[in-house]
Amino acid sequence: MKRFWLLALLMAGSLMVALSSSAFAKGDVTSDDSSDAMEDVNSALGSLSGRVGDVEKKQALEIEIHGFAETDAIGDDTQSFLETVGNGAVKRAGQYVGDNGWTQFSLRNSRLSFLAKAADIDGWKTKGYIEADFLGYDPGPGYGAGLSAAAAATLTGTGQVASANNEYKFYTQPTFRLRHAYLDAQKDGWEFMAGQWWTLYGWNMDYVLATVSLQPVMGTLYERTPQLRVMKTLGLSSGPQVQLAVDAEKSQQLISEMPDLNWGVRFIMNDWKGRFAYATGAAGLRPLSLGFSQTNRNYVWANNVVNGVVDSGDFNYSNEWGSALAVDAFIPIKPLDEGKDDFSVVATGEYTYGAGDTDGFNGGGFGGLTGLATTSPNQGNLDPGVAGLNPNSNFTLVLLESWSGQLQIDLPASIGTIVSAGYGELFSPNIGGLTKTPGFKSTAAFNDDTAMFANVMQDCTPNIRLALEYDRFQTHYCDGQSAVDHRVQFSTWYRF
Repeated sequence: MKRFWLLALLMAGSLMVALSSSAFAKGDVTSDDSSDAMEDVNSALGSLSGRVGDVEKKQALEIEIHGFAETDAIGDDTQSFLETVGNGAVKRAGQYVGDNGWTQFSLRNSRLSFLAKAADIDGWKTKGYIEADFLGYDPGPGYGAGLSAAAAATLTGTGQVASANNEYKFYTQPTFRLRHAYLDAQKDGWEFMAGQWWTLYGWNMDYVLATVSLQPVMGTLYERTPQLRVMKTLGLSSGPQVQLAVDAEKSQQLISEMPDLNWGVRFIMNDWKGRFAYATGAAGLRPLSLGFSQTNRNYVWANNVVNGVVDSGDFNYSNEWGSALAVDAFIPIKPLDEGKDDFSVVATGEYTYGAGDTDGFNGGGFGGLTGLATTSPNQGNLDPGVAGLNPNSNFTLVLLESWSGQLQIDLPASIGTIVSAGYGELFSPNIGGLTKTPGFKSTAAFNDDTAMFANVMQDCTPNIRLALEYDRFQTHYCDGQSAVDHRVQFSTWYRF
């Protein structure tokens, strides 16, 4: 109470000082007198106008908050995948997870993004961006969650997973994770970017399949990674353009001394556009484009197997570059003019071929090849499916070939209906002959992964979207067996 009265006395005294000033004593206040009075008020009340001025200056930095709340209801007739399929394998028939389906309800793909844009300085346009979702690293839920070791052991041979992770918390208390974080500066057609963003390889994500199922699915390049990028755009935004880009990205292998090195060239026709939308984004006009890109990735391997014989005193060191090329196209079959309320038809396609680009396919490493040893005396630190040993026990990168294509029909914006259908496939011509250790043959390895999908999306309002999709995922194993999963998914979004 004493503090309250002391504060009241101080405020009253400050007010009396201000009111007794010459400016307030006069009945007529001129501009000069007003300025004097403001100085008195500032002195008495702590220079509030100066603080307001600071706020006005800070307003030169515009900050936007966006995102969406997503709800997914997913039904599969196998238990092969959580929400995201990626380039994983469909579980074989004859085991519990391959013969039985499940239903998932998830909000983990909900997203938040923060964009900051500063006023132009000497012609430079700069921005910073951070985006995150709730699909953070978290081991998938298992049937053995919460069971004792003895109880979990009873699941052996059933195909069920013994896991300490809690299924309820996995879906309702998900882990927040970083998707993108970068700074970007542009001037005179030059663009410099540093941070985590889509890889330049495949010009991600401009040619990704527009599935309602959480991206990506089989046969789709899809990778975010820390990088330094420089790009130059030639031509005007109203006509033909050429984009040239190079970047250095985080190396795929931890112990590699070299970053991944990529380049890309893209041709754009800005006067030929079609409307296109991914499930999570608003429909918008995009120009016809044809892109080429290449990734180059360095791998090292120390192996104590020489000529098929283990020798603890002799090591065979390998240092190899993997290289892969991607060709991408976006083609408006039925173009659409800006501001016209009409339908549009668009086709996209992508083809890749090369070795060592496994991680560009969201871990599509044909996981049966579980990776080379990563502890002494063998040193690899390789993700599964990046490389293996050939029959002579030589270090060999996995060859990958992929192709994907889709057709999207956007009805007039006043209707808000979008229909898409597409196909993706990832194939390895050499993984069947590779092993993870000398004399080991992985019958679990698979060499072909495919996805087919069809969906319909409806924009009920500019913020609300509903979507329904059917998917068919198939995996072909190296021993000749195939497995199929059928998925039906219903999703909703509120974008802001």
